[in-house]
Amino acid sequence: MSGLGLSGLRSLPVIDVARVRLVNCRRGFGKLSQYGDRYAMVLEPLRLGEPLRVEAPADSPDGNPEALALTISLDDFARVAVREGYRAQAIESLAQRALASRTTLPRYLWGLLEEAHFDQARYRRALFERLGYTSPHYVPHPVAAGGDPAVTFLAPGAEGSGSDAVVPVRVRTEMTRVLSLAEAWQLKPNASQLEYFAMCLLAEVHNLSLADLTGQVAELGDRLHERLAAERVHERERFLAVLQLDEGRYRARFPAGVRRAARSPE
Repeated sequence: MSGLGLSGLRSLPVIDVARVRLVNCRRGFGKLSQYGDRYAMVLEPLRLGEPLRVEAPADSPDGNPEALALTISLDDFARVAVREGYRAQAIESLAQRALASRTTLPRYLWGLLEEAHFDQARYRRALFERLGYTSPHYVPHPVAAGGDPAVTFLAPGAEGSGSDAVVPVRVRTEMTRVLSLAEAWQLKPNASQLEYFAMCLLAEVHNLSLADLTGQVAELGDRLHERLAAERVHERERFLAVLQLDEGRYRARFPAGVRRAARSPE
């Protein structure tokens, strides 16, 4: 959600970008990362049988987490998928299936989710049946967005990856619950986890509310505060460079003075 977090992609030119709030969504940590000894972010629905949704941020904090919504090309979406541990070839195959069905990739996935009655396990099985592939790391998942659906990536847990032969990382490591920031730190009090926290929490520079994550920041002590202070100096410039945003577009999408539900650690 930050320039630091996105910098691993080097460049991710956006067609558009916006702050959104996630509805019917619990956010935390719990998937052992491919990129270090740390727990990466996980999203789960609060109410099973209902879709995740993204909406415009509320005028005042309403308890829903906020995130970035990026509009990007299919090629760049495939690059993001690879970073999440999902094959680019699978994304390309899904895009071809969507085209053959005269629809878009997000709408194609949404159709599968609707047919599964918003049951994650059934949706993933349907996805696997079409591709013969799934991932133990993250799986693309459609999100209601008012008009055209959006797509995020969910880390499968006890509900499965869509294939009995592909055991989710969260199951393999026996971490299927959603951890708070403080709980993740208790289990992984190391430099890699600290770096990942910084990648997430620097989103506050862009006026995203991270109140669902930052409630226990004080328990991490000075190390996180110092890391955030050092990275915050470079965050805005790095964010604009990765997303190839000019100042005008940035200010329009992330206006100064927008309220934040939690104060960034100083």
